[in-house]
Amino acid sequence: MTQMDVVIIEDEALAAERIQILLNEIDPSIRVKKILGSVAASVSWLTVNSADLLFCDIHLADDLSFNIFKEVEVEIPIIFVTAYDEYAIKAFEQNSVAYLLKPVNEEDLKKSLEKYHRVHRPANMEFNLLMEEISRLRNPPSAPKQRIAVTYGGKLRSIALKDVVVFYIQNKVVYLVTNDGSRYVIDDSLEHLSTTLGTDFFRVNRKSIIHIEGIREVIPYSSRKLKVELYVDVPEPILVPTEKITAFKNWFGGVA
Repeated sequence: MTQMDVVIIEDEALAAERIQILLNEIDPSIRVKKILGSVAASVSWLTVNSADLLFCDIHLADDLSFNIFKEVEVEIPIIFVTAYDEYAIKAFEQNSVAYLLKPVNEEDLKKSLEKYHRVHRPANMEFNLLMEEISRLRNPPSAPKQRIAVTYGGKLRSIALKDVVVFYIQNKVVYLVTNDGSRYVIDDSLEHLSTTLGTDFFRVNRKSIIHIEGIREVIPYSSRKLKVELYVDVPEPILVPTEKITAFKNWFGGVA
């Protein structure tokens, strides 16, 4: 049975312990990877770590948990667990799977996990990848561009794409980093770039595109993700999500 890593964001020790006990009773393959008790601790941990699923209270010791997601972009599905029902709509604006009211009972928790598995099951991921491939075949890209314009000191500069290691988004701004570690702002989107760059580049996730020559090593990150280490520094870890691992391995191994 594949291990599933979860994180509990809860400032009440007894409530966190109850969720952990119920999870172990429902599915012994679930591992509670971390318990976090504040917004500050959650932002710090989630900036450099990940998991398969979050269980998140709304009222934490230092603030509302919604402020976590203002500070760090979280793609992990979330099950909110709270004593308050007035935040349900706001909760579903996040990547929410379910909204449970305290005290949590085993049946409701079990149904929430079943919903998570239905929505995020591998079959759906494989289907999405298949549709992406069909779209690519129907709309073959034109010859890849060789250079890109960047903003530098209030002026435009042209950079050769062979010298680019990574494109990434930070605070809604798109940057590129060259092999000498220089960082530049570009006036383009990752969506558009992914259709114009050549096969030396790969869209790892919705926040980054990497160049194959810029990869220093690839290491397991969790039971369902890979972490890509580059030759240059980036503000956040570059993670290959479960649904892209096969395509990434094919690309990295020269199959794609």
